[in-house]
Amino acid sequence: MGEFIQSKRERHLLTITLDRPEVLNALHAPACCELSRILDDFAADDDLWIAIITGTGRAFCAGHDVKNGFHDPMPPTGWAGLSRRYDLFKPMIAAVNGLAVGGGWEIALACDIVVADENAVFSLPEPRVGAIATGGGARRLPQRVPWHVAMGLLLTGNRIDARTAAAHGLVTEIAPPGQAMAVARRYVDDMLRCAPLSLRATKQLALASVEHNAADVQAMATDLAERNNQTFDNREGVAAFTTKRPPVWRGR
Repeated sequence: MGEFIQSKRERHLLTITLDRPEVLNALHAPACCELSRILDDFAADDDLWIAIITGTGRAFCAGHDVKNGFHDPMPPTGWAGLSRRYDLFKPMIAAVNGLAVGGGWEIALACDIVVADENAVFSLPEPRVGAIATGGGARRLPQRVPWHVAMGLLLTGNRIDARTAAAHGLVTEIAPPGQAMAVARRYVDDMLRCAPLSLRATKQLALASVEHNAADVQAMATDLAERNNQTFDNREGVAAFTTKRPPVWRGR
């Protein structure tokens, strides 16, 4: 059993459960490194064909743990072991059982199928704490929806519910309350009727069609994040969040 992430294999399926419910499954650097190792093993294991990612308790993932080593380095594969991982072609399903904000939504955006509990909510609130959605959010959201829809979310940090997300095409299927995993497993059953190598080739081709320059864009994201981390507003945003007060931005 993992310290921050639980994983369970059932024949060709790996279920990955983010397990920090005391902080709504927010991930700090050690949790991201642990998740990265699990995904490394998943990618290398020929007997594992599909993965589901979900969360313990009422949240899927509340994103980056702002109160615990916010600027600590991520693994080489990036945020949650996913944002700089470009060669994982096995199908991945996000069973979004609740809150998916910031890096939590970025994990779902990195998956191929998103099943959302009807009470789930999504947002990318990084600018509200002086940060940037560099874990894949600012890169992937404009690929998924029209520009003005994406920017309306990225530039406000506003939340949307599961039905709004589905209407924008950001959710594959809405599940009744408490049934996200059950619906996700139905997709697993359907995929297991398909040849696993065909699924991987299909995903590889689909990714190439929309993310052919992903490494370059993510390298830009890393550079922007490093520069942003040196600003007054970034330090102010983190301090305001941790002390539960409104931030005072200075634009520097």
